[in-house]
Amino acid sequence: MKDRDFAVAYLKAVEKKHKKFFTSAHLSITKCVEIVGKDLVSVQVINDELPPAVRYDIEVMFWRS
Repeated sequence: MKDRDFAVAYLKAVEKKHKKFFTSAHLSITKCVEIVGKDLVSVQVINDELPPAVRYDIEVMFWRS
């Protein structure tokens, strides 16, 4: 599995974990982030309306140093 595939799988798991928010907001997590790169990826949150818990789950996994 490439890093991009892993990133998408992880993001879908985050969406499933916070299903109540995404369902009520009529959003998909893939519309709230930008995945940059193919083999070595980074994920940037582009939707400022994401709750802190969702943003935290994403940022913890894709921490930028």
